[in-house]
Amino acid sequence: MARNRVKVPKKRRNHLPLRLNLLFFIVFILFATLIFRLGVVQIVNGELIAREVQKTESSKIKYEVPRGKIYDRNGQVLADTISNYSVMYRRSQVTKTEERLEVAIKLAEIVDVPEKDRKVTERDRKDYWIAIDPERSQERVQNLLADLSEEERAALSNQDVDQLLLDSITDAEITFDDATEEIIAIKHNMESGYALDPQVIKIGASPKEMALIEENLELLPGVSVEPYYQRDYPFGETFQSFLGSYRQIPAEQRASYQAKGYGLNDRVGTSYLEQQYEDVLRGTPAYDVFTTYKGEPVGEPTRVSGNPGKDIILSTDIEFQKEIDEILKKAIRAGRSGSPHFDRAFAVVMNPQTGELLALSGQELDYETNKFKDVSTGTVLRASQIGSTIKGATVAFGLEEEVIQPGEYIYDTPIRIGSSLKSSYRNMGNINDLDALALSSNIYMFQIALRLADYYSTGQIVGENVTEAFNTMEHYYKQFGLGIETGIDLPYESIGFRSVPDRVTLLMDMSIGQFISYTPIQLAQYTSTLANGGYRIQPHLLKEIIEPGSLDEANKQVVSTFQPNALNKVDIRDEFLQRARQGFRQGVESGTSRILQQTGITAAGKTGTAQAIAEGPDGQAKRNANGEPIKTLNSNHVGWAPYDDPEIAWAIIMPGLEAEGINTRVAHDIMKAYFDLEDVQAQIQ
Repeated sequence: MARNRVKVPKKRRNHLPLRLNLLFFIVFILFATLIFRLGVVQIVNGELIAREVQKTESSKIKYEVPRGKIYDRNGQVLADTISNYSVMYRRSQVTKTEERLEVAIKLAEIVDVPEKDRKVTERDRKDYWIAIDPERSQERVQNLLADLSEEERAALSNQDVDQLLLDSITDAEITFDDATEEIIAIKHNMESGYALDPQVIKIGASPKEMALIEENLELLPGVSVEPYYQRDYPFGETFQSFLGSYRQIPAEQRASYQAKGYGLNDRVGTSYLEQQYEDVLRGTPAYDVFTTYKGEPVGEPTRVSGNPGKDIILSTDIEFQKEIDEILKKAIRAGRSGSPHFDRAFAVVMNPQTGELLALSGQELDYETNKFKDVSTGTVLRASQIGSTIKGATVAFGLEEEVIQPGEYIYDTPIRIGSSLKSSYRNMGNINDLDALALSSNIYMFQIALRLADYYSTGQIVGENVTEAFNTMEHYYKQFGLGIETGIDLPYESIGFRSVPDRVTLLMDMSIGQFISYTPIQLAQYTSTLANGGYRIQPHLLKEIIEPGSLDEANKQVVSTFQPNALNKVDIRDEFLQRARQGFRQGVESGTSRILQQTGITAAGKTGTAQAIAEGPDGQAKRNANGEPIKTLNSNHVGWAPYDDPEIAWAIIMPGLEAEGINTRVAHDIMKAYFDLEDVQAQIQ
């Protein structure tokens, strides 16, 4: 009997895994191909493609704009900007050495570069020797390499080979005639700085040279005639040192200026006011922005306009400055008799209410040539011992510290401390604080220092009491501006010479302006602080910043005005500051500054004589035949006028002046000059 069979349906094969595997394989092949192509692009053709990308890019050519002018307070130009049409060169990014040499040779036939303006180094001459005859240079290299072993040749880099060639060129081979030297100088200028940056070939091209260049521009790629801006100083050396320098960026500062967007060959202010206000005076350069293909410009450029630098107006009065310069010159000549080491003098005049600096003068006489040199920057850089001019601050803090009382009498007689005998220039007998300032008593100041150091209670000549007293005295002196930066708007200033006394006798010296040295600008700030009632005002040269060409009052466009800035108020009670002010006033009425009465203007003043070491022009101590420092005196003066509402305060320092009376005569003549006192006789002729 036949069996009935159950038919089991066959299991259907699933083709999905096979298809997925095939898909993954195809994706893998595609990715592998892509990676392979990227590798080819990056490794094999990367440099070629990079060059192709670089063929087309955006570049820009920079053009100078006029630098801002500097005026005095009355609108007289102190630093002008003048334009000289000059020969310039801009090399493209792909210009070859032989192409630059060809342009240099053609330019040398057109322009005359004076020998004094040529900057040619030994390396420039050797580079020219190599470039002028490449076949000869290559032959020289082959001969040099032939003299080396195979191992030595293998160890040489391309740079080593270049140096080998340079070293082989002899002095005789790079001794050229004048015409060739001019070509080398032009090529040197062409290769300075970056591509597309302007390189100066010649400043001040003649009309004939400009015409010839214009006619031959097609043969002179990269050459142009453009305005080149330079500084001009209508008042010559007067105040010029404070205006500062404007020149190519110093090598040590290139990195910092490049970070600000400057070019390698740009010019900047490198000292004093030019440096301080570089950002204001510079302006914004103009640019031609264009597309380059293979390093060469394509099409017409787009001009991006620049802006000339802003003008600045100073607080200085240049005519007054000239008068102060002459007063100091006359004083130096008048004081030479009996003062063999007196050859320089300094004076600072400022408004004690606003801090405006009206004059900063320094004059030095060269005994050999009998000519004067302007050393005005010494008013902020050179420190001297200021002598008794400091006594106003000493009396003021003595009252504040209550080691003396207002009107207290002290008997002026010599004091012996150990083996040291200290005295005033004469025994003055019983005097109070005002008399001490008017007559310039040393003993009164010594007593303040001794009491501050608690000397009479402890009898200690050295120790903590001396250190604490010094710290207290220095604290007060700094509040007046002595021993710290004044804040003058210049890139740098000296803070003077600081020493720490290790015994009470040096503390006594410090109280009368010995032992520690200060600059004339610090002394002027101190005097102004007394004059205005205790506010240490920042001295400043900047008065206003204005838009270029808007000096005329009717059209003046003021960008900013320097506002008076009180750096601190002296931490001494007003009544004690007033005692010091009265002492200075009494010095004019009946003391050492009586000559100022002849001006007819109420004034306050204080003389100051300090023992010092004679210094040479280099600032180093002069020495006698035994090698010992030569001792001399400094003669100084400070004051202000009018007394109640001061317009000017002055500080005068005359190192090496041993003659009496000249310091006060200088102060007298400064007042005469400022207040235009035509009917008052000058004291120094």
